[in-house]
Amino acid sequence: MTAPEPQVLVVGGGLSGLSCAFELAERGVPVLLLEAGEVVGGRTASWSEDGMPVESGLHRFLGFFSALPRLLERAGVDVGRMLCWEDEVEIRVPDGGPAGILGMSPVHKPIRTIGGFVTNNDLLSPRDKLSLGPFFAAGLLDYRRRPDELDRQTVAAYAKAHRVTDRAMHNLLVPLTAGIFFIPPERFSAGIFFGLLAPAVPRAHQMRLGAYMGGMTEVMCAPIADAITERGGEVRTGARVEGLVVRDGVVAGVTVGGQPVDADHVVVATSIDPAQRLLRPAFADHPWFRPMLSLPTTPSVTVQLELDRPAMAVDRTVFGPGTALACFAEQSRTTFRHAEGRISIILTPPERFLTMEPDEILGVVYQDARRLGLDLDDHVVRFRVITLPHDFHSLEPGHLHLRPDQETPVRGLSLAGDYTRQHFMTTMEGAVISGQRAADAVLNGIGLT
Repeated sequence: MTAPEPQVLVVGGGLSGLSCAFELAERGVPVLLLEAGEVVGGRTASWSEDGMPVESGLHRFLGFFSALPRLLERAGVDVGRMLCWEDEVEIRVPDGGPAGILGMSPVHKPIRTIGGFVTNNDLLSPRDKLSLGPFFAAGLLDYRRRPDELDRQTVAAYAKAHRVTDRAMHNLLVPLTAGIFFIPPERFSAGIFFGLLAPAVPRAHQMRLGAYMGGMTEVMCAPIADAITERGGEVRTGARVEGLVVRDGVVAGVTVGGQPVDADHVVVATSIDPAQRLLRPAFADHPWFRPMLSLPTTPSVTVQLELDRPAMAVDRTVFGPGTALACFAEQSRTTFRHAEGRISIILTPPERFLTMEPDEILGVVYQDARRLGLDLDDHVVRFRVITLPHDFHSLEPGHLHLRPDQETPVRGLSLAGDYTRQHFMTTMEGAVISGQRAADAVLNGIGLT
């Protein structure tokens, strides 16, 4: 007698899929999570790339997150041991320009946080700082009142309309756009920019910036997967889902290795590009799915270097406006303690580097690192370039309204992912919230609420 098929299939082992499967397993729902990669984590994964430990990008944990730390606590993860709180960032302007260190924790580093804004006048003069006040106030208000209208403008255009100075644009808004999400203010949607800031404002006093004390799969995602199996669920890696099984308009399972796997409900919890590829064959003409299927994507390119010595005196996140080094950090004392020196670098604009050879990319990194006062030449032991052609949904104007809800009109199908509608866009917090909402949709759909 064969075992019954799992009641719920979750496709994708990133944070959204893990959070969804965890919620279902904790409620006693038979759940099978299928992850195409060899490790769980998705866009928050770490693995070995030809013998070198790497991660999917340069990630940081924000102190105002609440859903993610609660999930980790319930899964048995000690967040205090998982993280090292850096609580500050550095901005370096190239070619001998000004630099500044800004505190990121009003409670834990109040002097540094307040003092960093009051001082650093070479980086941002008093006039520059004053020009930012009306910009942020108006943007947050407009996002609350008319987000779709705001989404039709770029950050640069909105800043110009509110008389933000050129230096404030270059030395602060470029780090907040290209430094975090790879594209400059001239291409970044004002609606998405303020949408990212809006949920953080009420929790500003909780703001902190944490680095992981190990690879994210090992210290964060794998423990959640273990907690799912401990609650009766199943997690399979190396299981690539090839398509959805649709019978009479109802999603009834998936195909893996050419074989159908039936279920009462399927949650597509991949990132946006594989989700579109799974959904398009069955629902390309469905009016509810058309906006989501037209949502463009954004690539990312990260260079990760192992060095024979640390590149910087402390492990700290640094922004390099005006260079290809959008954001970088020394990690030899935190995430990659096996290495004498270790630096991860997010490159901007990513499209420039998609077709370049690794050695050519390394040459650009060397050149711009020198402009920022970093001596990397002759110190690189080995390096890897991590390219994700469709990392997440496009942050350019005009796409905010294309994001779908977690609950779909198709029986047996829900969606999860940070691209779906929830307040924490393109963040780990948003991924977790989307997974939890998808789990609620599943429970509603199978009558277990």
